[in-house]
Amino acid sequence: MKLKVNKTLITVFSLVLLVAIASGYQQPIQANPADFKEIKAALGVRLYNHHLDYVQIINLSQGASIKFLHGQITQPGQGRGAYRGNDPKFNFENIAQAWANFATANQNAFSIINGQFFRPNKESDTNLAFPVKVNGKVVSDGYAGKGEFPQQQLLLEVWQDRANITPFDCSDVLYASSAPNIIGGLAPDANKGINKQVGRTFIGVKDRNADGNYETLLIFSSKASSQPHATETLKAFGADKVIMLDGGSSSHLIVQGTTFVESNRTIPQTIGVMSSP
Repeated sequence: MKLKVNKTLITVFSLVLLVAIASGYQQPIQANPADFKEIKAALGVRLYNHHLDYVQIINLSQGASIKFLHGQITQPGQGRGAYRGNDPKFNFENIAQAWANFATANQNAFSIINGQFFRPNKESDTNLAFPVKVNGKVVSDGYAGKGEFPQQQLLLEVWQDRANITPFDCSDVLYASSAPNIIGGLAPDANKGINKQVGRTFIGVKDRNADGNYETLLIFSSKASSQPHATETLKAFGADKVIMLDGGSSSHLIVQGTTFVESNRTIPQTIGVMSSP
């Protein structure tokens, strides 16, 4: 009788497991920073790698910084933005050339990644989906407005020595912010193929010393990751908040001239990381 019960239990468990797999169940995500190996470093910045995943740690309080970059503006789109600002078109750029330009202009250039979501097309230029502010000027409102992913839009605000990720639901959040540099993105659970294993770019903020300021940026780049995995990896590194940037074949990562995440897709907007001077 005991053997029959065990067989029955095994059969029931097997059926439950099959149903769970069919319904999209995934095993708990394991994201252990101890599995990551440091492979590149400069003052205030570190790059870690584990399999297809890369995490950059950027300490703004030590003088490291990031720059929001973009291709040449071809059409100003004056007054056409979602919040009555501009909705310009930007030239697409090859990531290798974008890195070369960034490294030439900045002697402390450490890395470059992809950034903003954009309107895919076969032309030489395109619009950005969400806002980008550079050196105190809102370069683009974006075209999406509240119509795309309502209640799931976020802003990454970056000051000289700190950053923050805040909900974005009205123009006041963008135009009233004192942050000189801002980029829009999505909540990490917004449906961009949540469980698909594709290229991903996520950014987290971390308050290392618990003083209320997020002085550390964490950038996750991967050749193939699900959204939950990207989020949990950044949280394992200490991220308190997370924002999702463009991914899929837009995902790129070049560090100190070495390409780690590569794609043939050209993109209109990038993010450069600089070490401390």
